[in-house]
Amino acid sequence: MPSQELTNREAIRKGLPIFITAINMRAGLTIMSPLYPILKEQYHLSSFQLSFLTSLSVLCFAASAFLMPLVGKIGGTNKVIAFTLTVLSAAIFLRAVGNLPILFFSSITVGVAIAVLNFSLPVWVKENAPEHSGLLTGIYITIMGSFAALSTAVAVPLAHATSWGWRFSMVPWLVIGVISSTWWLIRISRTPETTHMQISSKFHSILLKKSGAWSIAIFFGLQSMLFYGTATWLPTILVSKGYTLSHAGLVVSLTGLAGSLIGIVAPHYSSKLKNIRVLLFLLGLMISASFAAVIFDHGGRLVIWLLISNIGLSITFPLSLLLTVTRSAEPAETRSLSIMAQSIGYLMAAFAPGIVGAIFDSTSSWNIALIVPVVLGIILGLVGYFAGKPEKIGI
Repeated sequence: MPSQELTNREAIRKGLPIFITAINMRAGLTIMSPLYPILKEQYHLSSFQLSFLTSLSVLCFAASAFLMPLVGKIGGTNKVIAFTLTVLSAAIFLRAVGNLPILFFSSITVGVAIAVLNFSLPVWVKENAPEHSGLLTGIYITIMGSFAALSTAVAVPLAHATSWGWRFSMVPWLVIGVISSTWWLIRISRTPETTHMQISSKFHSILLKKSGAWSIAIFFGLQSMLFYGTATWLPTILVSKGYTLSHAGLVVSLTGLAGSLIGIVAPHYSSKLKNIRVLLFLLGLMISASFAAVIFDHGGRLVIWLLISNIGLSITFPLSLLLTVTRSAEPAETRSLSIMAQSIGYLMAAFAPGIVGAIFDSTSSWNIALIVPVVLGIILGLVGYFAGKPEKIGI
């Protein structure tokens, strides 16, 4: 049983296993976006076809609610994480050495692995340091965002560094994956578990009749659509506005990193507010305005607008997770609300890269395609105003 007297420093030390896990939980996805122009030229793919490299993975996130009862049979939370990290490393290896069909298959495998980890890490925190859940969650989410930003920055330089081309960009994340999964396998071999992850296979259908639950699920989906719909194409969009591919990747990386570092404090301070609906409304408008500015502006000022949008997205993501906690009365309700929000939300997000890519294919204009995040930001603010109500959602 976790100690009720852990200090913040002790909790951070205890959270090391999930911090190591978080390193590859977004980098495996975001590394592909700056490589799209290279892949498009090499395989002669349309923007819509390329979008599936992201959409397939995100679609697997939506299926996580149905996978978890089966995954729970593997063993306890530690064993599940160790096994899943090994699968994630294998998927990155296949991506690096395979042909085009394998590239798409690996996207599915990466998505399944990350989907399982998305659910497993909060369970690990609940089991090991529940009194410090906000602190550990904020740290591992920031680690996810920081290494995702790093993967975006180094992808193109690594792709140009050797004759291996874009495949060489996978090597650092393969090495990190092998090291982290090996560390976890050694860890569980020393402390074997006899229990299984407790996951209910029953979805509380009554939530589908609750407008509050739907507002949270749609809010989660809209912020996910904004993130994946724009992160997939931002390097390509910046290239169309005069940036080099390497410079574009660096700009997206640095603005994403800055947003992640600011987002770490969002759950802590927002949880102190009695009502966050006005905050969510303003964040939606801020995101919308920043992407509108990207449409009409150019040059160095684009960095400012991308920074603002990344700050907004980096705050809305943890707040969307926080809503499932603050608006539920008991742990069982939190689990059901979280499953509903992530299932519906990631299903919505899976379509975003394809929608933006298809609009560009039909209009040959990224400025027109950027109208999508502008509209989504406005809707996000409106939905957030209702999702942020302080009332509990009973089931």
